[in-house]
Amino acid sequence: MSDAVVLHVDEDGFFCLVAPDAYRGFVDEDWQLEQLLTHFVGQMREGTLFVAYPGPDDADEVVAVADGPCDAPTLREAAGTVHVGAGGLWLTDYTQLTMAAQFDDEAPTAVGAIRLPVQEGSQRVILRHVDGNPRYLLAIGPVADDDREPLNAVPWFCLD
Repeated sequence: MSDAVVLHVDEDGFFCLVAPDAYRGFVDEDWQLEQLLTHFVGQMREGTLFVAYPGPDDADEVVAVADGPCDAPTLREAAGTVHVGAGGLWLTDYTQLTMAAQFDDEAPTAVGAIRLPVQEGSQRVILRHVDGNPRYLLAIGPVADDDREPLNAVPWFCLD
């Protein structure tokens, strides 16, 4: 993946990647936050979505694309596998995912979404919060076998 792509944490403090070919967005016209988070986890387990929550203090923070090893100390890391189809892998945002959750005819991407230059197939996504500048590094690369434990929650999000 090229480092010419400029990515950011969205204005709500989320970092969201979606494979729109297989993503099922609709939850309910009157969804509740717990329902939405459960839906996100289910879609991440299906390999159609990757969501992490750096938090509101990092809204609009740059996320650099890392093509090599990281030298900065990693403070926390979120990882998942996304199965990318012909529709690609897109950086979207929490607002658009909530729209898709509420309206069954709404896509998970909209104007402003960025298609990432990744190949079709299973891709390992790793978002690292590092002690450095930029503060977030994204690595995406092909993976043959997904041997990680399935996610049980949206990384770094707490309902407290």
